[in-house]
Amino acid sequence: MMKPKGIVLIAVIILILFVSIAVLGANTFIVQRLVGVDVEQRTMRSRYNAQAGLNYALYQYRATNSTFSGNISIDGNNSARVTTSSGGTAATSLRIDATGSSFGGGGRNLLGITLTNTGSSTITLDQMTLYLASGSETLDDTIINGVTVWTIDTAIGTSPVTVNITNVNISAGATINLNRIRFTNSASDKTIFLRFIMTDGSTTSTCTVAPPPASVCTTTGTSLSISCTGVTTGSNTYRTINATYNTTSGRITDLDEVSSVVP
Repeated sequence: MMKPKGIVLIAVIILILFVSIAVLGANTFIVQRLVGVDVEQRTMRSRYNAQAGLNYALYQYRATNSTFSGNISIDGNNSARVTTSSGGTAATSLRIDATGSSFGGGGRNLLGITLTNTGSSTITLDQMTLYLASGSETLDDTIINGVTVWTIDTAIGTSPVTVNITNVNISAGATINLNRIRFTNSASDKTIFLRFIMTDGSTTSTCTVAPPPASVCTTTGTSLSISCTGVTTGSNTYRTINATYNTTSGRITDLDEVSSVVP
């Protein structure tokens, strides 16, 4: 029969083991919780940094009407990386330059207009729209890049008239000549407006091409795509926000958190 002192000793040992296990478990829980809190805080800071970068990109666009891409230093430990691009339609890549326009052939031929693809891929002209500030004329033909793309006599007045020209491709970065727009009678006393419809359905802004010298016209995209990654020093944690901003309404139309990283 075990003596009472032996029973007490065993009970004390069991109690010590139980307390030790309980303390170890509590310490492990506390450490894990502290690590979790730190990760949560870094994640939150990264998300705030991404939001700050997004707001900065929007501020730059509203203040300067230009897009911003690059790094933003928020403070010594927090920063953001931003990339912004304008809505990528074919119309936004086409620059119409009529600053060298002139009339020839007794005022019947509008000459000296160039078309430039400022984008990174080929664009295609599908249709051409013409109209006048006053009066009317008859369009005889149109030659673009040395090719006759329209030959049917068409009445042009103060309301826009669209003609379905032979498609014209413009390679990325290339400039071609709109060699002539020919009218039946002299149009040298007319104010003439021009725009193009592209094969993707987008339409350029209306450009005044006469009387010479006229203007350079570009088309602003209706949306901005903004991606921003927020980072914090000493952590591999990051958060990236993608946003679509409508430049016409001045509102963000789509906002998502994604797993990709802005380089």
